[in-house]
Amino acid sequence: MTGNINPTTSDERIEILDVLRGFAVGGILIGNIQWFSGYGRMPVDLLHQTGAIDQITHFLVNFFIEGKFYSIFSFLFGFGFALQIARAERRGDTKAVVFKRRLVWLFVIGLLHAYLIWAGDILSVYAVTGFFLFLFRRKPDASLLKWAFALLAFPILGYVSFYIFSTLFLAPAAAPVDLARKTESWNRMVAAVSQGGYWEIITGYNLRYAIGRYENLIADMRFPKLLAMFLLGFYAYRRNFFGDLLTSQAFFRRVLLYGLILGIAGNAVLASLMWMGGAFNPPSVLGIAGTIAYAVGVPSLALAYIAAVALLWRKAAWRRRLAPLAPVGRMALTNYLLQSVICVILFYGYGFGLFGKFGAAVSTGFALLIFLFQMLISNLWLKYFLYGPMEWIWRQLTYNRRLNIRPQRAESDGAAVSYN
Repeated sequence: MTGNINPTTSDERIEILDVLRGFAVGGILIGNIQWFSGYGRMPVDLLHQTGAIDQITHFLVNFFIEGKFYSIFSFLFGFGFALQIARAERRGDTKAVVFKRRLVWLFVIGLLHAYLIWAGDILSVYAVTGFFLFLFRRKPDASLLKWAFALLAFPILGYVSFYIFSTLFLAPAAAPVDLARKTESWNRMVAAVSQGGYWEIITGYNLRYAIGRYENLIADMRFPKLLAMFLLGFYAYRRNFFGDLLTSQAFFRRVLLYGLILGIAGNAVLASLMWMGGAFNPPSVLGIAGTIAYAVGVPSLALAYIAAVALLWRKAAWRRRLAPLAPVGRMALTNYLLQSVICVILFYGYGFGLFGKFGAAVSTGFALLIFLFQMLISNLWLKYFLYGPMEWIWRQLTYNRRLNIRPQRAESDGAAVSYN
């Protein structure tokens, strides 16, 4: 029976999860804006001709940001899955009908976002991967960890296998495209995006970008990486690491220590290879090194960030400093989509047409200003409303009925799903 199932009440929220979610929203914007602005799509030969401050910023973004914050969201997604499943079972929804419906509508929202706004959408990818979590619903804790580490290692095995296959059976790669042709192609892209109208962009650039992105997600084996972090979040819920931060303090300290050691080492290699041009395609020995560095460094640093926030949250002074992030996290879906709307207006031709006009430093500055605006508006909005506007729409679609948005009459859903 699911007819009497309602959103959970406001006192069921775990505030540190909202803080982590808000923290991740900011990091995701810094990573994504490099692509919104065009800088992330610039050929590496041209990147090396930009100013020193842009090259340093680009390196630091790859080192500290790229991949880490969607990993935090993936972790939170797995935690939220376990939390919602437990609450659903207590309310009689033993088949998790409501959660599955949430995933279906998240997939729809993601597809609309990808095609109508920005092709770099991650919502649809989360929704598809989320259905695989049901395979692990009854697995014991030890099994969750084994599967998580196996999934993190899977891209290494896949890349090495493809490297061996391509070396033995495929023809040598064609000669690299010369700088003049790369420059010409880049200039065409800048002109098309910075001057194109809305219809022209969504039927041209956006459509090609979306198709290429989904192909790359498969080739980069992003799905196993996401699912691995989902399972680590699932495990964290099972062990109640965030329910009792005092008891978990020693554990978080170990995660912080080992996460920083492995994360800094892995990302030093990864960021250096990305600065050199990636070397992932065609498959190469450097690509193998990069794949290993990603598998070790990215999730390790993401977990170190989570542990650091959890440890700081125990201190009253830091709790006051971090608390403004919680409303951003409570409105994560709204803020993620709002970031896309603001950025396409800034950079695309039907807005201010700034695509390709700025390097990594200025783009990152834009991201910080946008996030500051989101912190202010999220804190203000939730003084008067219980959910963000997109959260409200999503919940109504999920529960198939109208929900009040005013706090004095509505109830809060404390297990918001996380996004990239």
